Amino acid sequence: MKRSFNIIALHCDGKILPETYELFNFVRDMGGETITFIILGSEPHVLMMARELAEKTGTDVICATSKYLENYYAQGYRDVLKGLVSTTDPCFICIPHTASGYDFAPLLAAALNIPCITAIEDIQDSLFIRSMFGGRIRAQARPSAPSAVLTVQPGAWEGSADYSGPGGTVRILPVDIPPGKTVIHGFKKSLSHDVGFCDAEVIVSAGRGIGSEQNVTLIKRLAALFPRSAIGATRAVCDLGWLGYRHQIGITGNTVSPRLYIACGISGAVQHISGMKNSRIIVAINTDRHAAIFRTATYCIVEDIKTFIPLVLEEYSRRSGNPVNGSS
Repeated sequence: MKRSFNIIALHCDGKILPETYELFNFVRDMGGETITFIILGSEPHVLMMARELAEKTGTDVICATSKYLENYYAQGYRDVLKGLVSTTDPCFICIPHTASGYDFAPLLAAALNIPCITAIEDIQDSLFIRSMFGGRIRAQARPSAPSAVLTVQPGAWEGSADYSGPGGTVRILPVDIPPGKTVIHGFKKSLSHDVGFCDAEVIVSAGRGIGSEQNVTLIKRLAALFPRSAIGATRAVCDLGWLGYRHQIGITGNTVSPRLYIACGISGAVQHISGMKNSRIIVAINTDRHAAIFRTATYCIVEDIKTFIPLVLEEYSRRSGNPVNGSS
């Protein structure tokens, strides 16, 4: 069977998301014989992005344009892609597992009446590997039909496009779609405050496993031992209000790569791992010896942070002769 693939290219603020190029490498690892990008949007920006894709990958691009596709909305993506996919007849439709990607991917699969496998992070023996239950279990999946919709975790594959040959062709298709029942008029970015991730050599991050908001003080005291440090957090900690969202690390937060990353009470869900796995040294502190974070960590410490961090602070004070303040 000819292994043909459609890659749905996602974009934001007039730029192709790096996850789109990661998908290109994912498909090449799967041995895709025929690859076609599909990109949706409004003119003229989407045309520029389509040409960029064709040039950087040497792959043909279908560019669907409509004034109603200026902003993403699930109904529009589902309806347009359903029609386009039927003309290319792929065995796999690949979508980045971003907030919008995993929003419309199941809708598209249902419309096409084919399986949907989400959050793929690896391939082994022709099986798709995905994490479940906060990273505690790695499941193997195989579609029950010749075709399937796949979403791939950001960061699971390299995102560079190293192609240097002739560019692919761009096919422009104006599409006639109605406005969605939910109309998006634009996006408003949250006010960001620099928490020092860019300059930090050490990042100490808190997960829900630290137990309570009061224990964030321990995280700050540990970070204060290092001259160039910053405080990070998982999405769960930010949702609980223990730290602001500007501290969030992961797929929907910041991506960091410090010299030292200390994960405190973090289970190791792939959404968080994707944002910090390129750190040079990773130290994980968790009471659960089976925590998924230990598969990524350089050093694994099975202990409660309420026991371990005070011991570290005490030992630092003893060796340096400098008392550690109650907070940073």
